[in-house]
Amino acid sequence: MKKLTLLIAGLILFTTTSFGQIDDRAVIPVAVTLNSILRLNVISGGNIEFNFNTLDDYQNGIATSAAYQTKFNVASSVNWDVVMYSENANLIGTDIIEAGGNTANTMSLDNIGYHVVSEGTIGNDLNLPAGDDANPQPLTNSPATILVGYNGTVSNAGDIFQNNFTIHWRCGTQEGTMNGASILSQAIAADRYATNVFLVLQPN
Repeated sequence: MKKLTLLIAGLILFTTTSFGQIDDRAVIPVAVTLNSILRLNVISGGNIEFNFNTLDDYQNGIATSAAYQTKFNVASSVNWDVVMYSENANLIGTDIIEAGGNTANTMSLDNIGYHVVSEGTIGNDLNLPAGDDANPQPLTNSPATILVGYNGTVSNAGDIFQNNFTIHWRCGTQEGTMNGASILSQAIAADRYATNVFLVLQPN
């Protein structure tokens, strides 16, 4: 009887010990949020001014040089494009104002030409549809894609050292598909002509 009592007591103790071993756990949520980064920064050349002071300027235009360059860069976590367009359909005269307050003079946008060069480490892996030195594109007020990002093989997502660019401007040089007539032959009135040009960075 004593042995039976000890056996039953041992079984009860074993059962209690077995059921007393309960797992304890904590839950740690882990998540990753990827926010798209799209930043365009104009470094220099945010104000381009062509001054026609000689007859040669009127006949042959003003060629691109360091004074007529806009430098900008792009930092992006996704593939991207850049489009550019003028605010107005023409360059608007700002110095000669009519009695009613309207501007009297305009100049055709296609007298302004440009092409884009990559200065970054991504180099020629980008598509640069905005011409070259021999074939500049005319300024337009319709959005024109000046940088096409992903070209099917190379992503242009990257930092400002990869994506660093220069716009080379010129005026009245009759190059490429710019206006084929000289400023002189167009008989444009003396005035200061201006417009705003927008650069728009967008995901590809």
